[in-house]
Amino acid sequence: MKELTEYKEIIIWGASMPPDGINTTTSHGRAIETLVELLKRKKVLGKVLFIADSNKNIVGKKRLGYEIRTPDEILNYPEALIIVNTISICAIQSALKSYGIDNDYMIIPYYLYHGTVGHPYVNEAAQKDMNEHKEEIIGMYSMDDMITKRYMEIIIQLREKAEDDLYLPEFYKDTGGGLSYFCDNALAPAGDVTYIDVGAYNGDSIELVRQYYGKRLKKCIAFEPDKNLFNELKKYVSDSGINNMAEIYPYALGDEEKAVSFASNGLVGEIRERGDSMVYQKIFDNLPIQTIGKAMIKMDIEGYELKALKGMKNFIKDNEPYLAICIYHKEKDLYEIAKYIKNLNPDFKLYIRGGWHLECWAVPKTHFMG
Repeated sequence: MKELTEYKEIIIWGASMPPDGINTTTSHGRAIETLVELLKRKKVLGKVLFIADSNKNIVGKKRLGYEIRTPDEILNYPEALIIVNTISICAIQSALKSYGIDNDYMIIPYYLYHGTVGHPYVNEAAQKDMNEHKEEIIGMYSMDDMITKRYMEIIIQLREKAEDDLYLPEFYKDTGGGLSYFCDNALAPAGDVTYIDVGAYNGDSIELVRQYYGKRLKKCIAFEPDKNLFNELKKYVSDSGINNMAEIYPYALGDEEKAVSFASNGLVGEIRERGDSMVYQKIFDNLPIQTIGKAMIKMDIEGYELKALKGMKNFIKDNEPYLAICIYHKEKDLYEIAKYIKNLNPDFKLYIRGGWHLECWAVPKTHFMG
């Protein structure tokens, strides 16, 4: 493969554009802007021809001045370098094969899709956290698990480097696939389960859990403070016919009971100092929650995962639930969330799952006792 500067043409695959319009800022919407700055620094930005994206709803639009075209257009430029602008690496690799595209390609650093709307990922902060806690981080996660070990190797390397760059496919080997919450055969609980979805969005992850667990899913408890998304969640519950097993709450979760300022752009929402509405934040341990079978707690709440965990510490101590907690919103999540979980129960085994949508899965000791 040639050096980046030797290619005469470049095509970016992945517009990282929210479906509701070009000007909406999200954490992943910042990825292509950072990529453009990287290409500018490397003095190859002028070689970019267009952006390819499989989302038909945005084809024909422009992103940062570049036309968005369908991926099959790449076939007209067999010598162009493709830059993969997504963390769904395996999906793009499959698409390349299906289109018969044999171009060289490079991949962005995974963390361009990390952070939140109000908190962009900062290389220096991630580097500092790794330098301070590297050995402890390695010691907390189950490095005898090949998936966890592989992801951790890449995380450490990029955090220590702390400089945006592009990477060959071999660098990301055996990573970049998707995995639904609690849908890993080796780590999934046996028997009846209750799924607790914190940051339930429109019910999309509930549906995947339903498909995986079938009749073993006895109860679903979901939290979604965004008013519009909560209405979509209610519709999902009704349309799916699971009213009798679902409890849904329009609350944020945290370590204090109070009204909080909430900002939403229609795609993602988060607690902020200045938002466009007020929502109620509850402490999970204060709610009359009852579960059936093993409890599974998924959490994806834009950087407030640690505070929500603190608000359910008694439930975690008493029930030893399976946990799947997103750790990609803040640079310190990799360390601080793992540390907090281990302090609650040192017997939890911690894994990295979720592809580059990084999640810390905590599995109770009893899972491995037969």
